[in-house]
Amino acid sequence: ILANRIVWSLVFTTALLLALRRSSDVGKVLRDWKKMRFMLPAALTITINWGLYIWSVNAGHLLDASLGYYLNPLIAFAFGMLLFHEKCGALEWVALGLAVVGVLISTIAYGAFPWIAVGLATSFAVYGMLKKYAGVSGITSIAVETVLIAPFAIAFLIFSPLNAAVVSALTLKTGILLVLTGVVTATPMILFTRGVNSLPLTTVGFLQYISPTLQLLIGTLFFHEALTNERIVALVFFGVALVLYSIGMARRAKEPIASAAGE
Repeated sequence: ILANRIVWSLVFTTALLLALRRSSDVGKVLRDWKKMRFMLPAALTITINWGLYIWSVNAGHLLDASLGYYLNPLIAFAFGMLLFHEKCGALEWVALGLAVVGVLISTIAYGAFPWIAVGLATSFAVYGMLKKYAGVSGITSIAVETVLIAPFAIAFLIFSPLNAAVVSALTLKTGILLVLTGVVTATPMILFTRGVNSLPLTTVGFLQYISPTLQLLIGTLFFHEALTNERIVALVFFGVALVLYSIGMARRAKEPIASAAGE
């Protein structure tokens, strides 16, 4: 699945760049070491993240993956303040505190060190940080990443005995789903890259609470994983935190407008 996800993402982003007549952008980035010093580790980091996420979903750990993406905004929030010197108001700090409580409740309820959650959270937060440093536009950025890792994916698909066994049992439905992994992978990653480049990392972090909430709902409604009382309580904390952060963000957005009006 991971190898197909990489290859079909490359096909999809290449087609987009050709349609937009921007295929030369990839070569420019590949020749720019100032950007590539961030793009190379970003490609490696997102590959690790994708692999761990795919394994966790197929191994029945979707709720653990959901916890990981609840942890991720906290790390992104910290990166935004420590590395990019982004400022936050009182409401944002209260929101962060509530989110931390939610994460602690989920972690304690887990009953063991949540290595899946920590691995997903850390890898994706580091990936976002690297993308912000690189400053490459969405489509081009994903195309460059997949160009870097696609040779390894293609080699696996061609030479791995494991893949040969899977291909022999492949159905039309599964084949179509594998091809579509390129679209459903590249599209949100392109939008994520645009968001990282145009918004404060703290804002990007808190908006990412939407994704794990959807994962949690899918895990309980479609895959019938247990939704414990502790997870429900944690979800309430995350929801209140997101509302407070949104209010604080809206207030800060109005401050420059009010200042300009006063002048």
